[in-house]
Amino acid sequence: MAATPMSRPGLLINRLLPDGKLIVVCGRADDAEAWQALLGPARCLAIALDDAPSDVRPRTLRGASDHLAWQHRAVGGLDGSGWLAGPADAFDPDRIATLVLPDPLDPLEAGGRRRFGVRQPAWRLFEDKTVVDTLWDAAGIPRAPSIVRDGTADLAMLGASVDQGAGVVCSFQPRGAAPSAGGDGIWWWRDGPPPTTIPTPEPGTWRVRLMPLLEGIPVRLHGLTLATTVIPFPPMELVTLPRPEQGTFLCAGAVPMLGDTVDLVSQTERIGVGLRDRLGYRGGFSVDGILTRTGFQPTDLNARLTSAMEATASDRRVLLHAVNLLAREGNEPDTGAVAQLAEGVFSIGSTCTIFGAATSADERAPRKAWVRWDGDRLVPAAGNDADGSLVITPSPRGWLLTTALATARLPGGGRVGPWAPEVFRLSDEILGTNFGRLAPPFGTRSRACLRKLRFGAGLARE
Repeated sequence: MAATPMSRPGLLINRLLPDGKLIVVCGRADDAEAWQALLGPARCLAIALDDAPSDVRPRTLRGASDHLAWQHRAVGGLDGSGWLAGPADAFDPDRIATLVLPDPLDPLEAGGRRRFGVRQPAWRLFEDKTVVDTLWDAAGIPRAPSIVRDGTADLAMLGASVDQGAGVVCSFQPRGAAPSAGGDGIWWWRDGPPPTTIPTPEPGTWRVRLMPLLEGIPVRLHGLTLATTVIPFPPMELVTLPRPEQGTFLCAGAVPMLGDTVDLVSQTERIGVGLRDRLGYRGGFSVDGILTRTGFQPTDLNARLTSAMEATASDRRVLLHAVNLLAREGNEPDTGAVAQLAEGVFSIGSTCTIFGAATSADERAPRKAWVRWDGDRLVPAAGNDADGSLVITPSPRGWLLTTALATARLPGGGRVGPWAPEVFRLSDEILGTNFGRLAPPFGTRSRACLRKLRFGAGLARE
């Protein structure tokens, strides 16, 4: 394993975590291996939910929110009712070990063991899309206008009142439910009535937020709020692609293609300070929004570390998860070592990686394909003449497409979102996936916008 900052002074994770045995439950198998290597097998049992026995796996998971809800139910089985209880009780029969649940796991029920690094309820509350605008206003963060109503409201009428000429975005949030994930529960429309795919809920069961559709670069501002400072992570481009037929979005991940843009880094620090001052917040956070011609407009808060670091090495990813949990408990490593770790996790590399969940794939097709750019179009390629690769693997949601693209060979100035639909079109053609037609993020393929994209934060300064 490559050397990491975990051995540097100030980042001695093993000494800062609670004494005694630890049980770590996480999503990925490679993360579980990294936790075990970090803490030692005598002290730590790390279990990956992706390794769940076949007889307890659901046959279909309809989206990211459904997947997270299944994970939470699995963790709840630590009370003795589920499959996790067997290995956990064998390792810790007296149930005195400390339970560690890295983000995004935040179940309401997790058995009787002490939990480490649990989020405060108020922090979780503001992930609700129908509540978060109150936080932006309290923290003095400019935002787009919005309307919140019961889910049975006249969406067409309310949408017309917030539409600024580009369209409407509508977010559904079930009352009392966990926050949605992966773009679930969000619809959009440009002209005409709302999409017919929007559900008609029973009165009082759902809330909706309507806001104007914003054109520009989807962006994630994220960082780590500590007791004495805010460590901003490099801002990332969100690859969020509209589905024209359904009026929904495909969320394909986040890529570090924006660099350390001064305006956005300063905005990240201001948001972190606002969270700390208003909510007593500690730990990782991210704010998703749109970088428009007039500046960054926030849309959603994630009061946790996010999947933006899924493509980095598991040992670094696990270290940042550990720092996040320590920060929530008020026990923090040296800030310089943490900043160095974050820089390594989110640095721009020679390739960028995006993901997509498909519900089906052609079993007769290959699992990997090499690709290259032919102008604006992505085409199959030989391995020695490739600009990237497409790989599909089985996943709890069907099939996971992992796409690695050479950063230096991206067309149009180096952004990913405007050209990402080509990835999924070609995947459907040669791998037999079912992503369907996808469009670039709104406004990012216009000639004027592409010219501004080549100059980083120029879009925000005009």
